[in-house]
Amino acid sequence: MDWDYSIERNRGELLPVVLGLFAMIGLTEGGMVERLSRPLYRKALRILRSAEAAVRRLIVVMARDIKVEPSPNRPRPAGLVRSRNGRFQGKDSGKDNGQARKTRRPSFKFCDPQKRSDAGKVRRRRPKGRKAEPRITIIDYDPRIPWFLRGQAPVAPPVPQQAATLKDGTVNAKRLCRRIFALMGALEDMPRQARRLAAWLAKPIEDRRPRLERPLRFGWPPGWRVKSTHEVDDILKGCNWLYRSLPQPDTS
Repeated sequence: MDWDYSIERNRGELLPVVLGLFAMIGLTEGGMVERLSRPLYRKALRILRSAEAAVRRLIVVMARDIKVEPSPNRPRPAGLVRSRNGRFQGKDSGKDNGQARKTRRPSFKFCDPQKRSDAGKVRRRRPKGRKAEPRITIIDYDPRIPWFLRGQAPVAPPVPQQAATLKDGTVNAKRLCRRIFALMGALEDMPRQARRLAAWLAKPIEDRRPRLERPLRFGWPPGWRVKSTHEVDDILKGCNWLYRSLPQPDTS
């Protein structure tokens, strides 16, 4: 099988799909979409999830023959702390290098999201029963009851301004935009992503981030559809077949 031709053909089919995501949400290179309507967000996320799974399988196929010697762990430089994304940065670098982090394209995650431990189980909801209320009857028109003992109508608490703005049917789209930028960067430089994966596989499991035995999960890939409703579904099926056609290592 001509692996290079198959990888390039699927890559060429994925590029218009990603460009369609840019046009769908109105995203431009170097820009960011703050909020999207919920139906549009779900539609873009559905296509993005399948496209990411297809690119991950192409990266695994491209890294099939790459051998990388595991590099020793470097000591942590003095004065640096680990951030949420696993990178080391200075304590005051958030203010100084904030603009640099915004302009840098995010890295593509070549590992599939892991399945939940309770996936496939039927989660039953508790029936909402009627809450017990005290049986107190107040006759507020009786002139013998003082005014301060009569039932007063509860005053509704003021609605916070932030909660009022979030009920407009839109969701935050910044994370979605970062994932689209990372996907486009992976498609533009597939050999670099393959070298990243080979270097990750060369490390022991306890030194990997994330600490997984394999980059792709068992079973169907994320975004898999038995009945295709978008062109990305057929592309994902082709990339998954290409990944499953890799020769298995001899473990005997």
